[in-house]
Amino acid sequence: MKTKLVNYFVYVGVASHLLLLIIIIWQPRLFGKLVSMPMNYYYSKSAQLEIDNYSKLITLSIEEQIDKVFFPWQPKPNLSNKKQTVQVNGVSFSSLKLAVKSLKSGDELQIYDGIYTKPFKINEDNITIIGYGHVVFEKSAYDGKAFVVSKGENLTIKNIECRFIAVKDKNGACIRQEGKNITLDHVYFHHSENGILEKSKRPGNIYIFDSRFELLGKNGKAHGVYSSTANLYINNSLFIATKSEGHAIKNRAEKTFISNSLITSLSSDDSRLIDIPNGGVLSVERSLLHQGPLSVNGQAIAFGMEGVRYEKNEINITNNIILLERIKKNTLLVTAEVDMTPIIEGNIVVNTNSNQQYKNNSFYQSRSEAALSEYPSFPKEICQFMNPCPLI
Repeated sequence: MKTKLVNYFVYVGVASHLLLLIIIIWQPRLFGKLVSMPMNYYYSKSAQLEIDNYSKLITLSIEEQIDKVFFPWQPKPNLSNKKQTVQVNGVSFSSLKLAVKSLKSGDELQIYDGIYTKPFKINEDNITIIGYGHVVFEKSAYDGKAFVVSKGENLTIKNIECRFIAVKDKNGACIRQEGKNITLDHVYFHHSENGILEKSKRPGNIYIFDSRFELLGKNGKAHGVYSSTANLYINNSLFIATKSEGHAIKNRAEKTFISNSLITSLSSDDSRLIDIPNGGVLSVERSLLHQGPLSVNGQAIAFGMEGVRYEKNEINITNNIILLERIKKNTLLVTAEVDMTPIIEGNIVVNTNSNQQYKNNSFYQSRSEAALSEYPSFPKEICQFMNPCPLI
């Protein structure tokens, strides 16, 4: 009887291994699925535990988190006390359309308090658009592109709010730059597909100062800021809760400089904080970077992942506060194979679920270990670099 049992198990073992070998040879996909099932079960359980832990923290909607953490954007007041709607160099017009039609190079388009729903195109060079009081552009796009389409050179836009811009191809924007050089000063772009979308055949520069980009993005194709050819200079600005797998900042041009700014996912389903798909020079200094618990992409910053096109490639990430709190894997920086050594120094880094470390930085496993305020708040230390302080 004992011999029969031994023989039975031997035959069963041989038959099982032969069956497994046949599956591996003839149905490798089925074998892969069989192997991955217990692994997927384990990781899904682990992820669910972390989600459950974070769900205790994420008790507010994204809008409620924003209201709790940040002061609301405020337009600069209309100190002129003028009652006009639109002027060009102090001359009044009955409509924004007529004012835009009259513009000549070097003119100033002055727009006064109100909500404007008629989009427009700027063809002339050296135009300045200034909002006096609370000026809102909303719910419309010129030629199915953006509320403002810029064809000229050296456009400046100041003190304007723009919201609710969506178009048929899902790539609408508050501003579409098809000209060369644009400056945004104290603008608030939100609840739209793109904030600013640059698609120019004339490489130039984008300058962004004291501005706020919030709840922007669409299907991974629209972003807070997208530049195709223009170098990007960002200072003293906010990028909050990019959504729908969009990047907060995506720049294909050669140079990207970010300073004294705050970029956060909160609990949105964004992708990367910063995407530099074709390499070049990237500098991030004296800023706060926060990858939230529900970010879709585990990479906070990516460099050259769509093909490096520039001879000079440099990365400088220094003196920042970096909070990487994604539930799954967190990666601060991923780069293509390129001959360079990133400079990553002087940062305070809270990085959960990652073994990625760099010398000359302070690494912590949690906010509490770093003595920083708990989610969704941010440390007030960033206020020494931002004026005015955006944090409540």
